[in-house]
Amino acid sequence: MQEGNRLVKQAYRCAKQAILCGKYGPGEALFESHLATDLGMSRTPVREALQLLAREGFVEANPARGYLVPRFTAEDMRELFEVRESLEGMATRAAALYASNAEIEELERICDEYEAAKNDVDTWTKLGDEFHSRIIDASRNRRLAIILESLRDQIMLCRRSSFQGGQYRRDDALREHLAILNAIKSGDGDAAEQHARIHVRHSHEAALRTFSRHSDLSSLPKTP
Repeated sequence: MQEGNRLVKQAYRCAKQAILCGKYGPGEALFESHLATDLGMSRTPVREALQLLAREGFVEANPARGYLVPRFTAEDMRELFEVRESLEGMATRAAALYASNAEIEELERICDEYEAAKNDVDTWTKLGDEFHSRIIDASRNRRLAIILESLRDQIMLCRRSSFQGGQYRRDDALREHLAILNAIKSGDGDAAEQHARIHVRHSHEAALRTFSRHSDLSSLPKTP
């Protein structure tokens, strides 16, 4: 039983990482047999791993083709960012009340490194993730952290798409992070939550702009 659980977890992690890193793109099929061969294991743990991924929204069951990587719509994006805005606003309010001096210093370090990373999108993404993760840790709410952890990877994907807005969004995001940090430093829960919600809302708007551009381009006729 323990060996079976270990293989399920391994298959789950590997398949999920492949989706997150873009090895399998939107609309692409994932077959139990192919994944099992790639991972060097039987189909049973792979099947259970795909069922877990389907429950979390990373794949969709398709009777004819096994499982598909979903194509996110503007409505999916709206739902995700609405949840993120509420939960991260709540977490940031709590962080303003409970963050230690050491945690505030860590947030300052992250903002400094973010500002220094001029044209490195991967670094911005990593530091943005770390900034929000540190705030969640400082909220001192384990249940809230667990809920946000379950959304973390989908949030990360949407956050990455917002960085595709380029330098303009990077500079705005830095200003928004600094406003959040200053509210936490001053212990102002109301301001911290407000700035966090504004930040998420602006990230949503940037992600929608990117989504709209890609949708417009994909609808154009292909040239021979």
